[in-house]
Amino acid sequence: MEALQVTQTIMDEYSARILLGTFDRPASAIDLGRRFGIPITACYRRIKELEGLGLIYCERAESTRNGRSPLLYRSRLKSVRIAFKDGKIRARVELGPMDLASAPENTVTEQVMNSPDPSSTA
Repeated sequence: MEALQVTQTIMDEYSARILLGTFDRPASAIDLGRRFGIPITACYRRIKELEGLGLIYCERAESTRNGRSPLLYRSRLKSVRIAFKDGKIRARVELGPMDLASAPENTVTEQVMNSPDPSSTA
């Protein structure tokens, strides 16, 4: 996982809403779409992208009266920090465990990007 890619993804309005909506408790894509006004196809697309980056995970499937089992997603994102200093961009992403009972450690990823030297691009 690249920290800069993660920060770019979470700056997307729908992705940010999905992360916020799954921070305290798990939620289904349908619930998230209704709650935040996200079109359902966009919601599923962002969930897939967030899962691929390891920012959310499927906590469980919930049985309903009609026999369907919607998947409930939960955020792993604990913190994101972006700093611009001395011609560098530093991104730091901290993720919590996927299973609170079995993995007490957090995952921290940092990435630094240097600005190109203007004298070398002539």
